[in-house]
This record gives sequence, structure tokens and C-alpha cells, in this order.
Amino acid sequence: MCSNKTGHVVKLDLRVDHDRLLPFSMSSDISPSLLALEHLNYLDLSYNDFGGRQIPKFMGSFKNLKYLNLSNANFGAWLPRLSSLKHLDMSYVNLSAAVDWVQALSMLPTSLRVLHLSGCSLNATLASLPLYSSNLTTLVTLDLEYNDFQGPIPNGLLGNMTSLKELQLGGNDLVGMIPKTMKNLHKLKVLDLGWNQISGDIAELMERLPHKIQSLYLMVNNLNGSLPTWIENMTSLSTLDLGYNSLTGSIPSGMGKLTNLSYLDLSSNQLIGMILEDYFTSLTRLEMLDLSNNSLTMGVHPNWIPPFRLKEVDLSYCKMGPHFPTWIQSQTNITFLGMSSAVIIDRLPDWFWNVISQVEYLDLSLNQISGVLPMTLEFLSTADSIILHSNQLKGRLPKLPMGLRYLDLSRNYISGPLPLYLGTIELKYLLLSNNLISGTIPSSLCDQLQSLEALDLSNNHLSGQLPECWTSGNSFRAKSDWRDVGSNLTIIHFRNNRLSGKFPLFFRGCQYLSFLDLSYNNFTGNLPIWIGTRLPNLVFLLLKSNMFSGHIPIKLSKLDHLQILDLAHNNLSGTIAPSLVNFKAMTLISPSIFNDIDYYNDFFSLFVITKGQILEYQSDKIFFILSLDLSGNSLTGEIPKQVGALAGLKNLNLSANRLTGNIPETMNGLRSLESLDLSNNELFGEIPSTLSALTFLSHLNLSYNNLSGRIPTEGQLETFDDPTIYIGNSNLCGPPTSKNCSGNQTTMSDLLEHEDGYNMSSLYFSMGLGFAVGFWVIFGTLLFKRTWRTTYFLLVDDICDRIYVFMVLKLVRLNARIKKK
Repeated sequence: MCSNKTGHVVKLDLRVDHDRLLPFSMSSDISPSLLALEHLNYLDLSYNDFGGRQIPKFMGSFKNLKYLNLSNANFGAWLPRLSSLKHLDMSYVNLSAAVDWVQALSMLPTSLRVLHLSGCSLNATLASLPLYSSNLTTLVTLDLEYNDFQGPIPNGLLGNMTSLKELQLGGNDLVGMIPKTMKNLHKLKVLDLGWNQISGDIAELMERLPHKIQSLYLMVNNLNGSLPTWIENMTSLSTLDLGYNSLTGSIPSGMGKLTNLSYLDLSSNQLIGMILEDYFTSLTRLEMLDLSNNSLTMGVHPNWIPPFRLKEVDLSYCKMGPHFPTWIQSQTNITFLGMSSAVIIDRLPDWFWNVISQVEYLDLSLNQISGVLPMTLEFLSTADSIILHSNQLKGRLPKLPMGLRYLDLSRNYISGPLPLYLGTIELKYLLLSNNLISGTIPSSLCDQLQSLEALDLSNNHLSGQLPECWTSGNSFRAKSDWRDVGSNLTIIHFRNNRLSGKFPLFFRGCQYLSFLDLSYNNFTGNLPIWIGTRLPNLVFLLLKSNMFSGHIPIKLSKLDHLQILDLAHNNLSGTIAPSLVNFKAMTLISPSIFNDIDYYNDFFSLFVITKGQILEYQSDKIFFILSLDLSGNSLTGEIPKQVGALAGLKNLNLSANRLTGNIPETMNGLRSLESLDLSNNELFGEIPSTLSALTFLSHLNLSYNNLSGRIPTEGQLETFDDPTIYIGNSNLCGPPTSKNCSGNQTTMSDLLEHEDGYNMSSLYFSMGLGFAVGFWVIFGTLLFKRTWRTTYFLLVDDICDRIYVFMVLKLVRLNARIKKK
């Protein structure tokens, strides 16, 4: 832009729009010829990509430059001094390598009014900043958000910055209470300390703020205590965000007197009590209200009409019911509506869908809302996410809005077949589990696979074969060519239907797939060898209770991230190859959490047979279970000794196969194992005593094999006192069975016990023999020698007489002492 008076170039705006393609941004060096624009006072190079280059030194020569924006331009060094600069924005310029940035900060010109250094990777304490120096005391806006500043806010740090109107320190690592001197910043309007570790009583903190504060951001800190009743005096407040702290008590009714309040977030605290109509009397400007995740109850009259028109409201986990809140009918501007787990037990009112016609995010999950879904939701043209899971909604799956990306209708009573056309081409998450959906999966679903990331159709009544999707240009046809189909899918959940056919070939294109569950269906045929190479990111592979046959592909061992492999109850045969148990993730005691399902609702779960029962693991626990289940097949051969390398494995189930040989001694390497089931096989030999080293083992089943010898009872095995663990092994003996170990037992423990028993028997024999010899020597002599016999009995009589006299005298003396007392 040129000056109207002189014609000189005074403004140069080369900012790149976020939506523009990368090739349109500058990526080369800035030419020194730019210095020819000596009258330049405005320069914006933000959102270009300069590849981490240093900021050219000649940039400091623009003496008239007042506005400079280098934010998000991928520069890597500090800026030279610019004497006339008023506005400097270097947000998200990586300054981690700039060792002299503190000194450079103190050399900024006194003309500077606005300084943005957010996201610059600055690492220091606030005490080290020269904010007290005269050249920065005239700052109006100071933005140091999202760096790595640590420690408390020093008491005298901000005392001289009396011109400050906006202070942004969020997203750092600041601790403790704010200083009392903060109250002296009389012009301060905006204070952002969110996402830190600020602690202390909320009332004390608010007492240290200037009462003219307008926007206060304190979310995600460690604040406690109750909101002060005098909060009604902070009449300038327009934005108050105290979410994700530890606030207690009730919300003061005076909050309703804050006439300028437009944004109120008290979510995820420990607030209690009843919210009455009086709390909102004067909040006519309120547009955003978030009271979610507290123990609050809405106690308003059914015919109440609020004074506000909300755009965003989240009252999830507040008690709103049992009736559907009728005051929502007046909120026709809503773009965000959250009332999850709000104790609503009612029919969805007819007016509801018209009221939310502008909604972008809708969550009514975890209630008992009934009613029939409309045939189409296309009129919700702005909708991005619709979450209605865990209710009692009926009807067929409606036609969806064109731009919808997230749909969760799981755990309802949705019935009928899947529609041939869903109505949206941008859908990323389609979650329809635990409904009554029937019929086949239409081939038109292939059109969704290009953008779809998660598909959950588990626990329905679907049948038939999966469509064989293939691509030819941009069109899909029913033929087997896997290229580019489902390339974004990370989760496929088809558990517990009546699906059939061979292992779907289009999975071959799902290179980012991390979760695949086809359990409890009627799939047949061999497992393809390409699973181990074409699906390298698999973490969970669950194919239980189908009719898969053939050998287990050895290349499954190439799945480095695999934490759960469940092939139980199929018709698999062959041996367990030693290389098959070489799963890298299972060898680690603490495997890296490969979490691609953060978006999933709380009811996402998987079932694992472990510890003799079927256990359900919810979404926040499934990444901590490592399981290998090959039970209920026709596997033969020995258990490979390499299984002992799976140190992170928690559940191993090889039961109900035809495995032979010994239990490997190397199983002591399964240091994390909690459940071991080898029952119903043809294993023989002794139970290895090395199993006693498995200190976490809490479930063991070795029943119905051909094991023999004494049952070890050392270490952890001492805790297993249930005889059914070993039932069906007729040659096992010792506790906890009732069979004693005797006869020709050949175990080492038997040999030791036999040696001990021999020694004790010899001792008893020697004692008996000595007694017999001594007895007959004395008794025989007395029997045949009369003179000896007479002398012996006279001696005995004399001894008896002496003892009698002694006892009588003792008794007389004792009586005499008693009488004296």
C-alpha cells in the first residue's frame, strides 16, 4: 500500500492465508533489496515458511517500521533493534536456540506497545525477564503464552507496567499464588493464566485483581475454595473461565448480577447445589455457559424463559431431568449443545430439531431419551458432530447432513437396514454399535471409505458378505482391487453379527488400521498372509469365534505394535511356529501406548477371556492389556520355548488344542503374566518349577493334560490351592490334590524326600534296636539270677520309702508356714 500523500510504499502485507496451498508461500531468503522501501512502516510476513532461517540483520534497518508480524513464519533467531517499532508479533517463531533473547528483550525500543512472543519455545523463569526496565514499562499488550516459563510470578515483576491492559501468560508452568501487586495494574482488562499450576484459594486470588478486570482466564490450574459472594461487585466481567480446577461449594446467586457477562465456564470442578432462575436474572448478554461435570441441579420452572440467547451451552453431568428442559425451546441460536448424562427420562419433544437448526455440536448421550428419529437430518446443514449414544431412540438411520463428520447413535434401538446413501461424503466416525440394524452392508458404503476413520457396527443383526470395494479412477465398483480403499481407517469394529465370507480383501488398503474386531461372526477361509505386511499399524486383532481355517500366518509376527491377538475358537490347525511368538510389543514390560482412539466414547470396549472369565476392558484400559489367545483350535506340536520372550504379556491362553510335549522351562520369562491357561491339551512331563517365578500370576489352569510328577509348591505356585487346576492329570500327585506321592516317583523333590525318609527310618530303627537290647540285658539278668532279683527289688523299695518320707516332711513344713501367716 502506498501513501496517499507521498506515493511511497508504507505497507507490505505478504501474510499467507491459512487455507491457501503451501506452494504459494515464500520459502526462500528475503532479499536485501527490500531495504529500498525505506518508508515502510507496516510489514506482515506471517504464515510463510522460511525453513528455520535466521531473521536477516538488515531487518533492523527499517527506521520507520511500526508494525512487524513474523508469526508462524518458521524463522529461527532473534530480531535486531528497530527504533520506531510499536507492534511486534513473533508468535511461534522458534527461539529456543537464541541464547541472547533476554538481553535482546531489554533492548527493544521504548516505542513498543504490543509484544507477542507466544509459542516461541522460550525457557526461563519470569524473574529473569527485564520487564521492570524502562523500555518495556509502556507496553499495553504482553503475550508470553505457550512457552516454558517456570516458577512463581515475582511480586515486583509487573509493578511498573502500569499501562498494561492485556497480559497473557497461559500455557506455561507457573506455580503458586499471583502477587498482591497485580491489584496495582489499574488499566488491566485481560488476564490469561490458564493451563498453568497456579494454586491457592480462588477468593484470595480474585481479591488481588483490579476490580475493573473484564476477561479472566484461569482454566486448568490448581485453584480451590469457594467463589466469593462479593463476585457480584466485579461488574466489568465479561469473560470468566475457571474450568478444570478444584473449586467447591455452591455458585453464589450474586453471579446473576454481572450484567456484562457473556462467557461463563465453571466446568469440571466440585461445585454443588441448586441453580435457580435468580442466578440468571440480569445475564442478558450471556452467550456461552458451561457448568458441565459438577454436581449441580437445574431447579428452574418448566415454563421459565431465560433472559439470554445462548450460542453454546454444556450442562453435561448436571441434573436436568427427569423431563426434557423446555427452556431450551427459546434458545434458537445454539451452535453447541451438551446435555450428556443429565438424568433426562423423557421423549424428545417435536420442537427440538427445529430449535437446533444451526447446531454444530450436539451431545445428548447417556440419558433415557426416547422417541423416533426423523427420516432425514439434512436440514442440520451446519452440523459437524451428533452424539446420541446410550438412549432409547428408535427408527431407521436417517439421511445425514452433507458436512457431518462424527455420528454416534450406538446403544439405542435403531432398526432396519443401512441406507444405500448416507448423505455425507465427509464422515470420519460412524458409530452404530449395540442397535437392531439388520440386512447386509451395502456396497455404497465404499463411497465413505475414503474419508472414514472409524466404523463401528458391532452387536447388531447384520448378515451376508462384506462388499468387495475397489477403485477405478474416482469410482467404486464391486470387484476385488484393494488399492486406496479405506486408506484412512484406523478402527473397524464388526463384532457379534452374522457376517460371512472370506477375510475381506479391501482391508489390504487399510494401512493405518490399528483396531480390527471381526469376532463372533461366520467368516471362513484361510487368514491371508498379507495381514502382517499390509496392516503394519495393527494393535488389536480380534478374530475369535469364526470359522477361519488353515495355518496361522507366520508373517503376523511382523506386527510390531500388536498388543492383543485373539484367534480363539476357530478351525485353525498346524503348529505354533517359533517365529510366530516374536511380537515386539509383547516383549516390552511397558509397551508404548499406541492410542488412535482418543475420540471414542466411554462405552468403547473389548472383551478378553482371561483369568477363567470374560472380562470387559473399557476404552481407557484396553491399552494396558497384552493378550495372546489361540484357544479352541486344532493346533498341534509343542509350545515354542521362544514364548518366554514375551515379558510384557499378561494373558496367555492356549487351551483346547492338541498341543504336546513339555511345558517350556522358559515360561519364567513371562514376568508380567497374570493368567495362564494350558488346559485340555496333550501336554506331558513334569510341571516346571520355574513357573514359581511368575509373581503376578493369579490364574492358572493346567487341567486335562497328561502331566505327571509332584506338583511344585514353591513361590507363586504356593498360592494355588484349588485342586481343579490340575484335574484330569492322573499322574500328578501332591497338594492340592488328594493323591500322595509314593512308589516309584522320580522327581528331584521325591529323591530328596526319599533320602530324608531313609535317614529318619535308620534313626528309628537304631533307637528301637538299642531299646530292645538294653531291655533284655537287664530284664533277662533279673529273670535268671535270684540273688540279683532280690537285691534289685529291695533297692527299689528303699528308694520309694525315702521319697515318701521326703514328701511328708515338705508338706508338714508348708502347713506350718501357712498357719503363721
